[in-house]
Amino acid sequence: MMKMQRTKIYYFGTHPSMLDPVSLKELSFGVIWYEEDRQRYIISYGFGPDQLRTLAQFCASSAYCRCSNTRVMHEIYRSIRDKQQEQDWSARRRLGWLAAFKDPWTNLQSGWYVIRSRSTFPFHLSVIRKTRYSVWLEHAAVCENESELLDCLDRTRATHHLKSIAPLVVEGGGFHG
Repeated sequence: MMKMQRTKIYYFGTHPSMLDPVSLKELSFGVIWYEEDRQRYIISYGFGPDQLRTLAQFCASSAYCRCSNTRVMHEIYRSIRDKQQEQDWSARRRLGWLAAFKDPWTNLQSGWYVIRSRSTFPFHLSVIRKTRYSVWLEHAAVCENESELLDCLDRTRATHHLKSIAPLVVEGGGFHG
C-alpha cells in the first residue's frame, strides 16, 4: 500500500532584536522551518533587513504560516546558537606557516592565549596555542555575557589540562600581552 505524501507546511517567523553572532549587533532575526514528527527542521535563517527580505521572497513562492510566538523564536534562535557554539569549539586550525615568526607572535613565549575582539560584551573570543614554530586557533566563541566567557575558559582548561591561559588584549588592531 502506498503512503500518501503530506504537503509540508513551512513556517516563517521573525523577531525584532536578536544578537547576530557575526556583526555582534542586535538585529532583526528571521527563520523558515517546517515540522515533522514533532521535530523542527530549519530551512534558512538570517539577520537584518536584507536577509529577511530574501527569506520573505522564499515565502512568496511557497505555502507558509506566519509564526509570531516569541517563545518559539527564542527556542529556534537558541538551537542555532548552540550548534554554532559547538562548531566554533571545534574550529581548530593552524595559522599561516610564518605566523609564529611575525608580530605579535614572534615575541611571545610558547603557551596558551585568549584574544577578545573588544573589551565589552558581546565579543568574539579566540583561544590560541603558540608553539615554538606554529600558532594554532584551538577554539573560537561568541560570548554574550560573563557566564559564557567563564564557561568557555573552564572548558578550555579542562579539555587541555591547563592551569592558566594568558589574556591578550586587542587595541586598535595591535596586540598587547
